[in-house]
Order: sequence, then C-alpha cells, then structure tokens
Amino acid sequence: MRGKAISMIGIAAVFGAISIFAADFWVKSQAKADSEEKTASIAVPAAPKIEFKTIVVANAPLRYGMELDRTKLSEIPWPQDSLPQGAFPTIDGLLGDGNRVVLTPIEVNEPVLLTKLSGPNGRATLSNMLTPGMRAVTIRTDEIAGVGGFVTPGDRVDVVLTRDAGEIQEVAKNAQGAAGSTVTSEIVVSDAKVLSVGQGADSRQTTPQIANSVTIEVTTEGAQKVALARTVGTLSLSLRSASEGGDGKNGVTTISSFGGSVASNVQAAASSLLNAVAKGPEKPKFKTVIVTRGTKAEEYQVPSPDQK
Repeated sequence: MRGKAISMIGIAAVFGAISIFAADFWVKSQAKADSEEKTASIAVPAAPKIEFKTIVVANAPLRYGMELDRTKLSEIPWPQDSLPQGAFPTIDGLLGDGNRVVLTPIEVNEPVLLTKLSGPNGRATLSNMLTPGMRAVTIRTDEIAGVGGFVTPGDRVDVVLTRDAGEIQEVAKNAQGAAGSTVTSEIVVSDAKVLSVGQGADSRQTTPQIANSVTIEVTTEGAQKVALARTVGTLSLSLRSASEGGDGKNGVTTISSFGGSVASNVQAAASSLLNAVAKGPEKPKFKTVIVTRGTKAEEYQVPSPDQK
C-alpha cells in the first residue's frame, strides 16, 4: 500500500513538471510571436532623396573691378531645393554671353550670383551699383568731416551743412547782435548710403581709411540739396548706427541753442552791471522798535536784521 502511494506521488510529480514546462514553453512562444508581429508592423522610414545640381563658386577672392576668369571659378554639387536665386549652374553658362566684371566682393567658396556681377561684356562702373531711381553725389571730406576715416562703403550717414545764416531774418532776430551767433548747422540729407570712399568701392573694407571724398547714394532732390549746400557752407558727415533706420530730427541749430556765444554772455553781464550803477547805492533799511519805561513808550529806529 505504501509503495502504491509513492508511485502515485511520483507520477503526479512527473505530470506536474511536464505541465510547468509546457506552460513556460507556451508563454515564451506567445511572447516571441507578439514581438515578431510588432516588429513586422513597424515600417522602416525611407531615406530622404536629395537631388544635387552644380553651382559656380569662387575658388579665389574676387574684388570690385576684377574680370571673371575661369581659373578663379569652380563647379561644386549643391542641393537642388536650396539653390540661391541668381546662381549659375555651369561656368560655360556664366561666361557664355561674354566676360563679366565683379561689382561686389566675393569670398572663396561663395556662390557667384548675378546680382554681384555686371552684364555680359560690362564694366565696373558706379552706375551698376546704384538703386534704380537714385543718384550718386560726391562730398569733399577730410579726417574730421569724414568721421576720422571710419566711414566705409555700405554705411549710412547724414550730411550736415554748417554756414553763417545771418541774412536769414529769423536767425538774425534770435541772434540779438551777439558775435558768431548767426552760425547755424542743419541736416540737408539723412540716411544716405555710402557707395565708395575715395576711389575704392570694396564694401568689405573694415579698416579706417582717410580719403578726400565720399560718394553717397541720394534721391534727385537730395542731389540738388547737396549741390546747393556746397556753395553756401561747409559739409560734413554724421555716421548713423547700423541698427538705426529712417530719418532723424532735421532742424536748424544755432549757437544760442546751447547757451549763446561768449560775446552774448559778456554783453548780458555788462548790461546787468550798468543797471546796478544807474540805480545808485542802496539805501539802508531800518526797523521801528518800541521801548516802554513804566507808563511811557518811546520809538527807536534801528538797522533791519535783513540789512547786509
């Protein structure tokens, strides 16, 4: 009886082990099947297809006035979707209609664009750099009038006229006869673009350059104002901030605007002194004091405490 019980226990243990093994195998197979199903359901994204074309770039620095040469140009691959406007795909296409001249400096590996070049068989003239409808005028400068040579092509400046405006009735009236008080200054052209300094037109010149002339871009009316201003006074430049835009305040400034001239101050002091002499010495001031002795009151005149 005891042996039979042991046999039953052994059989039960074997069947139990088989059940556990079968259950573990089933769980693992199901997990593997789910994993394979999920992996198969995720589609691998296709790699983006980028199409390239060629573009012409400079393989040497190109400066204003230089004629394009094949030896200074190269063709490199460039993504088709990001081609710059005005770019040339081939050197033959760039030079096929004739030689071109550089109008704006181009650096190494920088695309050669149509806006930076002259037309076929063109020349490096200042007129090619002008905005349509604008005019170029030149102003004589020195180290002071030219802001110490820190004015460079591409900067924005105001043109300031300084003159003796004594013949203007309003200025003469405000001057009141003071010496030098009829000298005025005013802005005749504001926010003008500098085209060139001296004879150079390299817009990437960054070092101070003392020159005897500066050429600026103005409207037709601005050109007339500058031409007239040259004949009536002295012109100087006022450099504007690179972040500043639009016209600034444009009024007439005189010496009286900041306190008047030395002569006017002396005249005012002399006038005050003459008025004081005409009045004569100031009379002493007295104050009445009443003193009572018993039943008798007496008045006395004594100097006022405010008397100096």
